[in-house]
Amino acid sequence: RAIRSRERKSKIMASPPRLTVGAARTNRVATRTRGPAPRALTCACAQGTLLPLLEQEYDCFFLDQFGVLHDGKDPYPLARDLCRKLAAQKKRLVVLSNSSRLSTSTFDRLESMGYDRSWFAGCVTSGDVARAVLTTREGDDTAILRSDGRMWSDVQLGSDEPLRCLHLTWSQRGAKDGFKTKQTIDLGETPRVEVANDPESADAVLIHGTEAVTRTDESGVAEVHPAGEGEVEDLLRRAAARNLPMLVANPDLVTVSGEELVAMPGSLARKYVEDFGAPRERVHLLGKPSPIIYTLACEKFGIPKGERMVAVGDSLEHDIKGARQFGIDSVFISAGIHGRQLHGPDGLGDLDAEALRSLCFEALGEGSMPTIVSKHFE
Repeated sequence: RAIRSRERKSKIMASPPRLTVGAARTNRVATRTRGPAPRALTCACAQGTLLPLLEQEYDCFFLDQFGVLHDGKDPYPLARDLCRKLAAQKKRLVVLSNSSRLSTSTFDRLESMGYDRSWFAGCVTSGDVARAVLTTREGDDTAILRSDGRMWSDVQLGSDEPLRCLHLTWSQRGAKDGFKTKQTIDLGETPRVEVANDPESADAVLIHGTEAVTRTDESGVAEVHPAGEGEVEDLLRRAAARNLPMLVANPDLVTVSGEELVAMPGSLARKYVEDFGAPRERVHLLGKPSPIIYTLACEKFGIPKGERMVAVGDSLEHDIKGARQFGIDSVFISAGIHGRQLHGPDGLGDLDAEALRSLCFEALGEGSMPTIVSKHFE
């Protein structure tokens, strides 16, 4: 059953609800906790499943993939079951992923894990946002043109000239995890983008991955070349010296891959600013937490502003912060990328409420918490 109270934000933060999430997956309590957000409400969900709370409160679900639906290699069966039940109640399920790939391949992977494509309205990825940004023309009828005016200046909106990009992408990781990014996917659908072989000849930096750089040979054929950490850092340092704008087609810092955490393109964006001194305002995140990915999803699937929306994810800095910036509720999955910080070294312990408070303060600011906290999406 749900327990609700109209307590003030200060009281909530001073004495947050205790989250009882045991190591045994048969004894779980999801807690709803509120910082400043659309509604001042707290409640705790019944043990065993999020379904009673979610079906009552929301109509549209923006679902992260990694850490929520699967771990990059294997599905979470109880998350799959919850998606099926929500779909049966005609809830709108949209996969909202910071993957740098285009969404066209998303459901191939999900179906191989037992998810049914018919349960979902569709998917929007950061790769989709990158393509939209790099193909949108001045005067197009799209809501994303109302976002981030500096970004549109940096991508030279309205110019008929090519945008020359230093392009960082994937090499080995994609091959091992079954989703190697192909050059034709990265740049083939953005005809105004040309590959720059070095920062000195580039107009911008475009990042799809962290392991390789795209270069063209004398005949103009683009090829992906593996690049070590030192080479990537040298390219970023030289790009920062020229204050080149950066477009990040996957803003995540890390993601889950089985039992491991793997660095993502967002880590290069952070290094670009913090280590090499690039202007922060010239780094454009083309996915969560930027509102642009939510805007594109609402436009693509005809989601009205009044629909009761919630975002589900395991990253405080991306999923939860992104939901807050877009003005919607959030479900934080605490066993994802923050699992060892919040549930102990093996990820199996009860949630550490003080650690959660500290992480939320760091990622979201003072007085900010997810709407709902649950160890798993189930």
